[in-house]
Amino acid sequence: MMVQDASAHGRLLVPPHRGYIGKLPQFSGLVPINFSDHGLSGGGIGQTKGGKHGICGDSYSGKRLHETGGEFAKFPQHREKVIGACYAPGSTMDLQVQITANHKGYFEFGLCKLNSLNDKETEDCFKTLVQPNGEKDWQLPAGAKTFNMQYMLPDGVSCDGDSHCVLRWHYVGWNNPDADINGQEQFWNCADIYVSNTCGSNPSPSSSQPTPSTSMPSTSTPAMTNAPKPTDPSSSTDTPATTDTP
Repeated sequence: MMVQDASAHGRLLVPPHRGYIGKLPQFSGLVPINFSDHGLSGGGIGQTKGGKHGICGDSYSGKRLHETGGEFAKFPQHREKVIGACYAPGSTMDLQVQITANHKGYFEFGLCKLNSLNDKETEDCFKTLVQPNGEKDWQLPAGAKTFNMQYMLPDGVSCDGDSHCVLRWHYVGWNNPDADINGQEQFWNCADIYVSNTCGSNPSPSSSQPTPSTSMPSTSTPAMTNAPKPTDPSSSTDTPATTDTP
């Protein structure tokens, strides 16, 4: 079996994941800037092929900088000031992912509710989310660009105040056709969000973010509210992105 060079890169832009949020002006001074936030691949295939990885994309054997309590996961210290988006329960989220080196494959998303400030996400905590069509996997089209997709929040789940939810993006590349999932490059990003019926009733830290030039219209109500939509994901030196909705 020949494993091809693993050099894919990607990040969750909307809502902004923990490694990206520090690049946005409204979060300046709250979260450090991570100039490698597009490369959270769990340490690469050499480490993840055994099935072990950091919950939010850090190396399993290294520092967990993107997990609660880590350098880029500042909810215990700053609460709502570092919440990247607020959604209504049961709403359809418009999500945005940037891929700067496309290795095929698919995305999936999961949601973990943390009940108190210092609770930490675990693998078992994440519940798989689905798209409006019922599919859990979002197949990646060709191209190095920014992609929009929709996923649904479950009814009856809410988290705000000292409680919050963690939305996790998982990208499974498929550049090594002779290998199973553990032989593919994978990425994980975690974003801190609120899910509440009060979203939109008061200004949130993320409500001042600009709206991108194109977006996927929501297919259900209530729609996402107070969600950030950055137009310039390339605060680092990555390839400028265009927007595509398959």
